[in-house]
Amino acid sequence: MATVQKVNFEPVTDILPVQRRDFPLADPTLAQPLNSLALVDGEWMTLTSTYKLARAADIATLGTAGAGGRASLKSFPLWAERGRYDVQAIAGTKMPVLFRGDYEFDTRIFDATAVAGSGLAITTVMQWLKVATIALGGRNYVGLVGHGGSADTDPVIGYVSRLPSANGGKLRFLSGGRL
Repeated sequence: MATVQKVNFEPVTDILPVQRRDFPLADPTLAQPLNSLALVDGEWMTLTSTYKLARAADIATLGTAGAGGRASLKSFPLWAERGRYDVQAIAGTKMPVLFRGDYEFDTRIFDATAVAGSGLAITTVMQWLKVATIALGGRNYVGLVGHGGSADTDPVIGYVSRLPSANGGKLRFLSGGRL
């Protein structure tokens, strides 16, 4: 299992065509670095009906414990380290997410052993991934877990491209939905 650090979400190459968008947070206090529930890079967000960012799953419910802990809508990865001054200074407390495009990233915000809903543990390259609430270091985050395949109705957000055991403890994944 990964541990949360200063940088948790890194691009594999710098030439990937990605569209980054800044959206205001539904709860601006999540941008404050001293908040015990502060957002970290690599967490997964979704847009609310008011076009604001919120965590893609309820962090009070682990993905293994119930549907509230699994994302049911399109999710976007957060791409801003905790405590960035530019995020706190922007009017409306806007956070950047990877909104469109194909990308490959290394992330620490995942749980390879979690079985959320109809999902499976992360064990193979090219396995589908989904978003759920996970526990890392005594705190809950919204990160990546294994998808269960055709029997799993949760949205697919990408594919494993390198397992943590072969990547220094980080999960490498490619963006993309079901084929």
